[in-house]
Amino acid sequence: MARDPQHQALSAAAHWVARLAAEPGDPQLHVAWLTWRDESALNQWAWQRVEALRSQLQCLPGAVAVNVLDVAADQSLRLGRRALLKGVVIGAGVSAIGWSGYRQAPQWMADQHTTTGERHSLRLDDGTQLSLNTASAVDIHYTAEQRLLILRAGEILVETAPDPRPFRVRSAHGEMRALGTRFDVRQFDDFTAMSVLQHAVAVRLSTDPAETVVTAGQTVTFDTQRMLALRPNDPGTGAWAQGRLIVDNWRLDRLVAELARYRPGYLGCATEIAHLPVSGAYSLDDIDLTLNALTYALPVRLASRTRYWTTLVPRA
Repeated sequence: MARDPQHQALSAAAHWVARLAAEPGDPQLHVAWLTWRDESALNQWAWQRVEALRSQLQCLPGAVAVNVLDVAADQSLRLGRRALLKGVVIGAGVSAIGWSGYRQAPQWMADQHTTTGERHSLRLDDGTQLSLNTASAVDIHYTAEQRLLILRAGEILVETAPDPRPFRVRSAHGEMRALGTRFDVRQFDDFTAMSVLQHAVAVRLSTDPAETVVTAGQTVTFDTQRMLALRPNDPGTGAWAQGRLIVDNWRLDRLVAELARYRPGYLGCATEIAHLPVSGAYSLDDIDLTLNALTYALPVRLASRTRYWTTLVPRA
């Protein structure tokens, strides 16, 4: 019996997983994949459901990865895609228990998630305001005893509502307990950064029950073993929730790397201009417009191979 379009898209996404794993340095293949992914909403839907599995299947041969995901596509009508693919992850040896499990869990299984360039805000049952930045994922666990958010990827901005239950955010590296507050949490590969905008947040590492209280106007970075740094908030911390990126004397390569979070494909900066200082407020809703603005403000130009491969280079 012929597969339905969703089955076909899931199967195609599985094959792209294997091809990209087999030839990770091929720029033409990367562009071809991006073209396939963005040619339809259905392809984007399928890719979102397999992209987080790539890291889990890296230890398997490409053909095995394809077979595993093809089986998921074939059986999904009977079992349900979410339940089945969760089973595939567990079958591949990924534990969903403990701190490491929260870090490795696929983004598409999260209660709330966003794609590249997407931001989303919602009000939780208790009145807490939650905003997700680009390519972010969070699980929401409310019980009679506690309110818990598990950040699986990306960045969130939280403004807690009054409630007798404690409010916590858990990342791959530790846990943050709100003390009647508004705060921003961003999870990187090796550490978590948390910025307090109002009141205070108590932070504890995943390996240490002791808490460190961080007050308004401060940003703390930490990994599973130690607090790495405590510094003042950057200007415009949390402004991404309103679609703005505010920078103060940043290097150009840092700005480009931040803008790349919101734009599909490759966005880079030539080493010759990487050091140029940049300040200002930039729109996150139209990255191409922001890039064009940089070409007027700085001695740089855009060099594009395709719509998915752009580099800032020195202006001739």
